[in-house]
Amino acid sequence: MVVCNLLNTQIDLPLDTEPIGPGENEVAAAKRLIERLCDHYARFFDVVVADAFYMEGPFINFCVGKGKDVIIVLKNNYPSLIEDAQGLLNQMEPAIWHVHGRTIQVWDLDGFTADTIDVPLRVLHTIETYTERVEKNGRLVERQVTKSWWWATTISRSRLRTKPLWKMGHARWQTENNIFNTLGQHWSLNHCYKHDPVAIMNFILMLFIVFSLVQCFYWRNLKPPRRKIINSLIALTNQLYASLGMGGSEPTIRPPPGRPP
Repeated sequence: MVVCNLLNTQIDLPLDTEPIGPGENEVAAAKRLIERLCDHYARFFDVVVADAFYMEGPFINFCVGKGKDVIIVLKNNYPSLIEDAQGLLNQMEPAIWHVHGRTIQVWDLDGFTADTIDVPLRVLHTIETYTERVEKNGRLVERQVTKSWWWATTISRSRLRTKPLWKMGHARWQTENNIFNTLGQHWSLNHCYKHDPVAIMNFILMLFIVFSLVQCFYWRNLKPPRRKIINSLIALTNQLYASLGMGGSEPTIRPPPGRPP
């Protein structure tokens, strides 16, 4: 299935999902999903952020035709664009950022054209260096990591500054980490309860609703002192589970007593 998650919000909000049909790839399913999103949630989002698989003319033109910009990871999926960008960016001095312990070299240039894509493209390239701790032989050691990132977007430099674009490009990992990994590990997203297409879809959509409601309750209802004790969504769901008399334990936090009349 293809899933659309609303990015850059306090609450991870999976908006919708679309199954991939027999004999088609995920781009075809994504187009149907975006078509439906534009009908139901047209004002919820302005930009489609996608991984490298979506770097193709028909998909980009489709999104632009719906009035949506795109930010797509650029890899060897479009070598001619990378080659053109590399030739120009090599002649530029990068900007240098220091963000959260990372040293980032930044190149940002727009006005590129590509075959089959109807609009000009902007290319953002960063080289990011940071130190991470890894376990080796039973103890933590530090090592320096350098990663190279490329993005292509339909958003010109006059419309969006470089740093917000960089943040939006990296935000795509929210879907991988906060939706697929979290729901797969802790919410049984990867378990098939009934092998029927309608049942599978209903389960996933209900799971998305419950996941969104639990986050809303955690961030919008619990007061900060409570969140210091119930310090994660897992802790909150354990409390909810216990309050139903399930799991063999009593909730450790109870509602305050009612006020006298």
